[in-house]
Amino acid sequence: MKIKDKNPLVQLQAAQQYSKADPTANKQYPSLEIVRLEKIFFQGKKGKLLDYACGGGCNAIHLLKCGYDVYGIDVNANSLNLFKKSTKKNKKIKKPKLFLLNKNAERLPFGDNTFDYIIAMSVISLLGSKNKINYLFTEFKRVLKPKGKIIIDINDHASEFSQNKKQVEKNVFLPKIIGNYVRCYCVKNENDFAKIVSPFFKIIDLGFSSHSVFKRKITEFIICAQNNKK
Repeated sequence: MKIKDKNPLVQLQAAQQYSKADPTANKQYPSLEIVRLEKIFFQGKKGKLLDYACGGGCNAIHLLKCGYDVYGIDVNANSLNLFKKSTKKNKKIKKPKLFLLNKNAERLPFGDNTFDYIIAMSVISLLGSKNKINYLFTEFKRVLKPKGKIIIDINDHASEFSQNKKQVEKNVFLPKIIGNYVRCYCVKNENDFAKIVSPFFKIIDLGFSSHSVFKRKITEFIICAQNNKK
């Protein structure tokens, strides 16, 4: 894929805004969907796992406890440091391999066919454009082994990132995140997400996770897929 963007793997505005957040406010518990899908989709089979945009490591720490060889990567150095400190305290789990992603990176810092598994949770919408999503999926396909498994999600049009927010392009909304407006790419329905993913991966299952509590509404479509490259 021809690179037209100087930072195709990252939306700089989103990275800059989240870098302002208090790292100690990171989630302390893993995504319920990851807890379930580790058993259902990964089937507890251990291997090398990439947690893309791992943040403070809430999902990765659970997967370390499950026995996976976890590689975490994020653009936020503060979150990675918090992740490292959290795992230092726990002597019973493997230590993760952590990588700081350069905000202008054009490739993931891993060789072809490196990983058995990839998870990318609560990050795809924050790329802000379909072009960036396509480029990231190209990199995911490159570093994922043949028949390797991937779990990804994306927000819908009725989430806090999109509902009642200004729409500037098809599927692109402008929510305010930590004080400034950031582009968020949100799809209308499950089929729209499937159309983005299917050129890269074989979709095994497509579902959603949703909640609406204390005026905070989130719906994320979730795809479990497999790398069908030979």
